[in-house]
Amino acid sequence: MLLLVPLFLLCLPAGAQDTLYAKARAAYDTQQWDEAAALFEQAEQNSPGATDALLLESRSLLRLGRLQEAEKAVGRYLVRHPDSPDALYTLGMVQQREDRPRDSLLTMTHAAQLRTPNSEDLRIVGLDYVLLNDYPDAIHWLEKAVEFDGKNAEAWYALGRADYTQSRFREAEHAFQQVLMLEPGHLRATENLGLVYSMENRMAEAEQTFRKAVALADKDPHTDEWPYLNYGGFLLDQGRPSEAVPLLERSAAINPKCASCQEKLGRALSAAGRLGEGVQHLEMAVALAPEEAHLHYELGLALRKAGMEDRARQEFALAQKQYGTKTAGEPK
Repeated sequence: MLLLVPLFLLCLPAGAQDTLYAKARAAYDTQQWDEAAALFEQAEQNSPGATDALLLESRSLLRLGRLQEAEKAVGRYLVRHPDSPDALYTLGMVQQREDRPRDSLLTMTHAAQLRTPNSEDLRIVGLDYVLLNDYPDAIHWLEKAVEFDGKNAEAWYALGRADYTQSRFREAEHAFQQVLMLEPGHLRATENLGLVYSMENRMAEAEQTFRKAVALADKDPHTDEWPYLNYGGFLLDQGRPSEAVPLLERSAAINPKCASCQEKLGRALSAAGRLGEGVQHLEMAVALAPEEAHLHYELGLALRKAGMEDRARQEFALAQKQYGTKTAGEPK
């Protein structure tokens, strides 16, 4: 063991390696992922294999969504440390994010033979089963994840989503409320709790929760379209299209390629009497997802309402062809 210290020191370029690794670790610990990844790469180049720089570089790159680079970095680490459970669990996370659930499960199984998985590891296993559309197994492993660590907010959130997908609304409500107890400003849990209340026909609570989600989204420069789309869609379904329009316009502005955003905006505009604009946005929805029969049907309704019968019949015909059955509401 005494030889390890001088051998390690021989790897250091003019004694700078400790400082470089320490700077990288400081950036990592303060979630400065870009800086951490670059510094860990430098530390590895200066002293190959002397530290876990490649492993932490991979995790930094994973945080940045640079998945191919993350897999390459952890792969380089595994060449020297093939039985490192931490590296294998990290690789499994990368593979899950790359939509490779079967590879991820194999990797996680290998890792579990070397170290008992923790709550976060089990969350990834659960998400693998979500990708495989195996929700019973997903729920099983996500329940194990929160048993291991009841403070894992992202595991609770994933469990809530899996429960919601399976129409287990009471369980989903519990999971999302657990997230919000841990992180009161968790935007996705808030908007999903609104969806649960809506499915449970608790409309006043749903609207209050959707409003809270939009308020959180307004403060988030990186928000996606979903808080506005969910609340706007809720108002549209409640027969309040004029109130829905501004929210749905915001959703479509955030993601112009979102067919659902364009569809609901078009429906709301049409219902609010702005027929030409409604047709325009429904045409955009159809252009974005021409294989979706219900979009042709909604466009047909808007065209018929706007007095464009010939075009309406064309869209109804396309909807009927894609549905394979006669479309409800189609002119006879």
